[in-house]
Amino acid sequence: MGAENGATVSSRVREDTCGVTQLDLAFDDGHLYLDRETARALFRLLGEVPELADDLADSRTRQTRFGQPDIRVHGGSTVPKLPFNPAAARADDHLRAVLVSWVRLVCEQRAVDYDGAASTAGMARWLQRNIVALAMTEGVEEALPEISAAVEAAVVVVCPPAEGGGVVDAELLARARAVRLNAAGIQKLASQLGGVFANLTARRLRTLREAGLVEPVPGPWSVDWPELFLVGPVLDAHLALPARQRKRNN
Repeated sequence: MGAENGATVSSRVREDTCGVTQLDLAFDDGHLYLDRETARALFRLLGEVPELADDLADSRTRQTRFGQPDIRVHGGSTVPKLPFNPAAARADDHLRAVLVSWVRLVCEQRAVDYDGAASTAGMARWLQRNIVALAMTEGVEEALPEISAAVEAAVVVVCPPAEGGGVVDAELLARARAVRLNAAGIQKLASQLGGVFANLTARRLRTLREAGLVEPVPGPWSVDWPELFLVGPVLDAHLALPARQRKRNN
């Protein structure tokens, strides 16, 4: 990537605690077709796309393997799978097409030129960098659900549900759902539940919270007390948002 000029660096988009980005502070909400919370969610979602695009590329050429890598045939011999995953290709093409449509709409309505990379990751970064222009584009209300659906479809491909996730004690699960616990307590409980909840760690809880799927129960709490979460919604969110598997080099 070439060196960036001062104007580009000074206008780099970063999410802050006061709003979606530093840039949008110059605009009144009346100029936006999205409320701040929705725009923040869209900003975060676009930030997930570059890594997902890499995972899709690997899955598309079967560099990332899930389950049995080969097909067993009569006689016990195996036939290697073809180095191409059509499901990953479809998900990748669809995600790219969705992003292209929003880039084109922003460029047409806001009279701006596209200067990003000609890739899925490049378009996601460009839309995130131009989040204000996107939020000021008519029809942007459909961007979050449309891009989210494409992302979710891609995640299912690169991170398929585990087979035989184990049996969870139904009685223990029913009791656990009504309990309020902090992050450490939820991680310990999840390890006891096992099965599909075995990888529900404190870090995973943080991911669910950043995705807007869970929130701590309201206080008031002492400033030095850990936040508490109702376990039921956390378990539901954990199942609703697939945990992406990391790529392996071997």
